Amino acid sequence: MEIGKQLQYQRKQRNMSQEVLAKKLNISRQSISKWESGAALPSFANVIAISELFDISLDELIKGDAALMDKFENGSKMNKALFITIVGIGLAIVAFIISAGFLHISENSLNYWLILPTVISFVAFAWSIKWKNIDKIVSKWTVLLGIIWLALVMWPNLYSFWTGFVTGFNNH
Repeated sequence: MEIGKQLQYQRKQRNMSQEVLAKKLNISRQSISKWESGAALPSFANVIAISELFDISLDELIKGDAALMDKFENGSKMNKALFITIVGIGLAIVAFIISAGFLHISENSLNYWLILPTVISFVAFAWSIKWKNIDKIVSKWTVLLGIIWLALVMWPNLYSFWTGFVTGFNNH
């Protein structure tokens, strides 16, 4: 049985309105309505709270709900590649602002200065990958090294972009 139907069944067995259940779980009545209609799925913490409130096992509550099981297994984690990309770009922008805006480091100096850390972080990144388990390729350590490597690679490119932008802007 899907979690929404199970939730509705358990709630009605106890003569409980959606409003009363929502108050007991410290959530909105609309959340209960969305769960029961299948428009949304409860978080794992809410599933545990529902299980305890109705005094039923987690297995009994979620058994047969493939969508909820998939959410718990795969859906709650941010895609690691997306995380590396977002944080790496953010770190590169911050490093660019600090080095160009406050420290006044030239692009050429930066390129030479970053060669060794870039190579070391890339080698460490590649070495940290568990190649045997390619489907589970990215560990927390790999994510950290990926962020550092991406930031180091992007940092001098931001200099080139900014220099070209300013030069082009000033020439017009």
